[in-house]
Amino acid sequence: MSKPSNAPLWVFIPNILVPEMALERLPANAQAQSFAGLPAGLLQTMARNAAPEYHTADGLDRIEAWLLRYLDSQVQAKFDQYPAWAMMQSAESENEVTPFTKFWGTVGCLEVERDGVRFTPPEVLQVGVADLDAFWAVVQPLLQQHGWALNTSAGFHSLLSNPVPVPMEQASPWSVQGIRLTDHLPMTRECSDWRRMWLNMQVELHNAEFNKARQTKGLKPLNALWFWGGGETWQTDVPLPRVKSVSEDGVFDAVKMTDGADEAVNRFVFWAQLLAPLQTNTAESGPKSDHVYCVNFQGWGGNIAVFKLLESEVLQPMRLAGLAFNWVLLGNNGWKTLKSNWMNRFKFWQNKPNWAVLSEPEMQEGPSEEELQAAWQQGQRDQDNIQAEWEGR
Repeated sequence: MSKPSNAPLWVFIPNILVPEMALERLPANAQAQSFAGLPAGLLQTMARNAAPEYHTADGLDRIEAWLLRYLDSQVQAKFDQYPAWAMMQSAESENEVTPFTKFWGTVGCLEVERDGVRFTPPEVLQVGVADLDAFWAVVQPLLQQHGWALNTSAGFHSLLSNPVPVPMEQASPWSVQGIRLTDHLPMTRECSDWRRMWLNMQVELHNAEFNKARQTKGLKPLNALWFWGGGETWQTDVPLPRVKSVSEDGVFDAVKMTDGADEAVNRFVFWAQLLAPLQTNTAESGPKSDHVYCVNFQGWGGNIAVFKLLESEVLQPMRLAGLAFNWVLLGNNGWKTLKSNWMNRFKFWQNKPNWAVLSEPEMQEGPSEEELQAAWQQGQRDQDNIQAEWEGR
């Protein structure tokens, strides 16, 4: 995805794409009725543009996948599996950073289940200042003992560094869901010290008094510090976009995560807050930030009143100003991008929206029961091997 230099405006609509097969089963008149209420600007763009390409998130969180393509539009970064977010630098940065020496560490709850790992990030846990301080009081001595230093304050997400490279790639808190822990834990000799530290950390946290108190209250324990975002250094020559939330209440700057906001808005806020410190060297004379308008749309069957406000407060002023912008239509596993600009006014040969634009390809079916059972058994054997290594057996 190349970043269009003449379109610094993006309009995101989450949850708007529907399964391809479901859309195909609807007759033409039912399709028009099902999608009644869409902004006129979007209907015009759907009528005047060719069907856009569908971009899959490739196992990443949707917003994370889009943001990665946006910041690394030429696909120059060297990732084997997961993006090295802790290694991101501005294009003008001259600091040489040894690969795999910087990671993000995220506080959370790690639960091993039959079909994979469930990692609950801190934003959706009830974590007060006292519990967070108690967590780091347990974790920091172990980190220091193994050569790790905090490069930011000890919070939900902290930047960690170690002079000795730890060659591992792991998913972000939002993309770690549903994977087998033992498929991704680094098993190489270079990572053995980290592995022992990480397992010891879980044991200490399991026995910590503050976690026992949390469980007594019916709260999930804070039992893991998830390391992620390490890898090769990579650069971006564009700044992070500025995000605005579009809801029935109006258009506002999205500066913090809230319970009432759509998940996509909160994801944008998360990444903006996390990555902004890594872009502090961006030159004043460099490119200006694009603006992302993220619509608080909960999906079909929900309230569509927000589209009226989007049309009057965002789209009409853009059209009157002759501004080009991009629609990003989000589904469950990816997105489609439509380009809208004032030249579309002269395309009159097609006046019916192409409803197929709103379809999302079906994902491949998940593993069979036999495959799940075999994976579970292999995971148990891997866990036993890791435990034996930690105990020195």
